Amino acid sequence: MTAAIKKSAPATAGWRNAWVAVAVCGLLSLAVSAQSSAPRTASAPVGSASPATLPAPLPVDEAFPITAALERGKYVLRVDVMPGHYLYRDRFELSAGGRALVNLSLPKGKMKQDPNFGRVEIYDQPLQLVAASPAAAAGELKLVFQGCSEEAGVCYPPTTRTFRPAADGKEVAAVEGGSTSFKQQFRKRVSQ
Repeated sequence: MTAAIKKSAPATAGWRNAWVAVAVCGLLSLAVSAQSSAPRTASAPVGSASPATLPAPLPVDEAFPITAALERGKYVLRVDVMPGHYLYRDRFELSAGGRALVNLSLPKGKMKQDPNFGRVEIYDQPLQLVAASPAAAAGELKLVFQGCSEEAGVCYPPTTRTFRPAADGKEVAAVEGGSTSFKQQFRKRVSQ
């Protein structure tokens, strides 16, 4: 009788181990399934979700369409910001005829805890930039800006756009603007 008990004890332990293994695998698969199907919230940091769950980023000119005009001796730039995107307030630079315009008037933005730069002031709504046009400045206007797409989880590199605003106040788009693909925006440049 002792022999029979010894044979059945390992069999019972084997079944118990098998049930524990099945339960652990089931719990792990539920956890993985719940994590992969959880929607990404707007408060999640840029770049925190897996690439498979994020939409493709918009080209910079679609994410931030910009027009410029020369109105009553002032450059006026209108910047649209698509939903799910934002621009850094301190990344704007404007120059005319190769000379920096230090009198750029920027509206107040809103504060954000940014995963890349810490606490920063941003624009997530359309805005208007105004700068006095120096009499000696040439007609060419260059704007440098930088922003991010929270939807796609990426930040765009600093971008430069050139405008030739007409004196009649009509708005014009950037000279070199276009729908450059997102990959082309990040390609290595010779100067890098």
